[in-house]
Amino acid sequence: MEQQPMTLNQMMQAYQQLTNDFNTRKIDKTTYSAALVRLRAIDEEKRWWSCTPEGGFVWYDGTHWLPGQPPMVSPPKGNPSQPSIQVAPQTNSPSKGWRKLATTPFLAILPGVVVGGLWFLFTLLRLILGGTGGVDILTPVILSGVPLLIWLLRKPLDKLLLPLQKFHKSFPYAIRLGMALTVPMLLGCGCSTIITSGYTAMHFTALISTLFGYFLLRSPKVNGNS
Repeated sequence: MEQQPMTLNQMMQAYQQLTNDFNTRKIDKTTYSAALVRLRAIDEEKRWWSCTPEGGFVWYDGTHWLPGQPPMVSPPKGNPSQPSIQVAPQTNSPSKGWRKLATTPFLAILPGVVVGGLWFLFTLLRLILGGTGGVDILTPVILSGVPLLIWLLRKPLDKLLLPLQKFHKSFPYAIRLGMALTVPMLLGCGCSTIITSGYTAMHFTALISTLFGYFLLRSPKVNGNS
């Protein structure tokens, strides 16, 4: 006798149980994903429903599996043949969009562009109001250009940073972040007492703070994407 398919209520109960088992670490991710895609149910309109390995829901339109949210209804009559599951491409979620954005240099240079741009406007405004020292263009270039260069060379730099892994693990991230903020500031203040004219001290501080922060906070990832 052919086995009757699950109802949507039964599939949702099985889904919840699997999710609870995964969240409580009774099963691992591989087992969880494999069990999810084996769940099948039919709604009142005789549409097949199933789950994706990530925990989402899909329904079969006769040709493709499409993302959707199953209705909670009573079991249908009849037993249509089960289609093979090949999920149609889903639209990118916000988290996937951020991950793709993180693979570009945008996030790496954005802070430097913002801070450098504000500093450039400050020096320009000061010059307009009759101040001395001229407009500082080099500092914004350092703040945005050095992070971009580091991003482009991140893979070979990660190999050079591997010996620092033990150092990173010896100090909490909060302490390393404090050092990344404090040390360049102290060096900049010291340089300012020696060089009192122009923007040389600012250039030195911008360069050291960018490099020092990267080497102190970066966790090397040689294999896989950074």
